[in-house]
Amino acid sequence: MTERINAPALLRQLLETTRDQELDCDRFQELVGPWLDGLVGDEKVRELVEHHSRQCPECGAEVAVLRRALGLDEDG
Repeated sequence: MTERINAPALLRQLLETTRDQELDCDRFQELVGPWLDGLVGDEKVRELVEHHSRQCPECGAEVAVLRRALGLDEDG
């Protein structure tokens, strides 16, 4: 059985957690590999990548796939 998405609630949540500075998906894609490898030294950039991975369903799903493929735990 598929779970129905409550679009208004999801939109409200995304708007409430949106920040003045955000990464777009293209920039996220450039940084996700180095981020997973622990090579992003700038704490602010790391936080932006982590935030985007939580906010964007597509990028978050990609991170989950990459973590599984790399043998990393979800907290990793």
